[in-house]
Formats: sequence, structure tokens, C-alpha cells
Amino acid sequence: MATLEKNIAQLIKLMKKEYEEVLKIENITNDIENVLKRNDKVSTEMFLNMRMEVLETIDGIKAEIESILTSEDEECYHFLRGLLNVDTQEQAMNTEYEDEKMLMLISLRTRNVLKSIVEKDKQMSTRILGKNSFYAKAK
Repeated sequence: MATLEKNIAQLIKLMKKEYEEVLKIENITNDIENVLKRNDKVSTEMFLNMRMEVLETIDGIKAEIESILTSEDEECYHFLRGLLNVDTQEQAMNTEYEDEKMLMLISLRTRNVLKSIVEKDKQMSTRILGKNSFYAKAK
């Protein structure tokens, strides 16, 4: 059980890092939205590059998370994956273990911010590219 607790502690640390990086993406996305309104192509390009760098950092964090998830047996993998994939705050609050609760809440918050970012991206892409938008083609 000590290994599970250690893995949860490591996941909490990594998920906090990921959450901080996702918040950076949200801020940069807001900046992109503002410079697009001003039709400032140079600033837009700069912010898109900044956002790509943050996304690369998140990819590294996700690789570390996956490494932890796959470091134990299949049962442990599914248990930890389940903690990371809760759908509601009520589910997260439905445990007596504070570390599990914290991991679930951080994961849930991260996914909620990401959903918000994707919605902004859809709106910007559709507004700028219309029928040529990736999101218009995905429908």
C-alpha cells in the first residue's frame, strides 16, 4: 500500500504542475483572442508559439504521469486512472482519503479549464476561418 500512496503523492505533484501549465494556456488563449480582435498578426504568431511551448511542457508532464500509471500492476493502473477520470466534484468528495480527493479534484479542475480553452479555440477558429475551420470540418 505504501507504493500506491507514493504513486498518488507523485501524481498530485505532477497534476498540480499540469494545472499550472493549463492555466498558462488559458491566459495565452485569452491574449490570442484579444490580439485577433485587433488583427495583430505578429502578436498572434508570438502567442501561438508561446502556447506551443507550454503544450510541449504539458506533454512531458503527461509522459511522467503515464510512467507512474504503468509502473505497477493492471489493477493499480485502473485504480489510479479512475481517480484521474472522475466526472463530478461529488464523485471526488465521495472518498475518505484526502490524497485521493485532492488528486481527483485537481484532475477535474484541469479538465474543466481545458474544456473552456477548447470552446474558445472553436469560437476563434470558426470566426476566423469559417467553413475552413478544423472545427467546421470535424462536424
